[in-house]
Amino acid sequence: MFKGNKIYRIDKKGVKRQIFWVPGVHISFKGRNSEVVISGHLSNISFSRIVCANNCKIFIGASAYRIKKLLILARGDNSFISIGENLSVTNKCEIVTGPESGLSVVIGKDCMFAKNILIRATDGHRVVDLSSGNILNYGKNINIGNHVWLANNVMVLKGGSVSEHSVVSAGSVVTRTCDVPNAVYAGVPARLVKSDIDWARESP
Repeated sequence: MFKGNKIYRIDKKGVKRQIFWVPGVHISFKGRNSEVVISGHLSNISFSRIVCANNCKIFIGASAYRIKKLLILARGDNSFISIGENLSVTNKCEIVTGPESGLSVVIGKDCMFAKNILIRATDGHRVVDLSSGNILNYGKNINIGNHVWLANNVMVLKGGSVSEHSVVSAGSVVTRTCDVPNAVYAGVPARLVKSDIDWARESP
């Protein structure tokens, strides 16, 4: 909590106040000058954990839905992770940056994540070209647009992005830019399978 690290809550009136713990969320600062900001109903988040390196910025928007077992591992310095309002997580979503510095994961508003979601902006370990000695697998930023549904066991890996109002089918792996909005993506790697759709949280 010290060394310049801070936790804030933004209440219903938009007032930002420093707090020192969050019910249902274990926050660990492994470095200095990091900031975690959580907006809205703190009781909606449960069994969750956030880990920050140096100079990290984490923002979680207010949600009317349950967020269960959200794990944020900002292991790289200067990580930026932003989650828009009204995210729901059925059970277990892991978001990872680092050890590279400066990686970001941005998730838009009104997203619905099912069980066992992995969003990972890094491989975590080096792959090196033997002839040149160059590192081949640097991390890359991830962007998920507004109103995106990630079904069970979806992975979004480094450099992956999903356009707004889209669905990623169960078991798919996003490794590239899925840049058509209002679409269904499926497969390994995920590919466009249907366009001109939208989705809703209500059952058929």
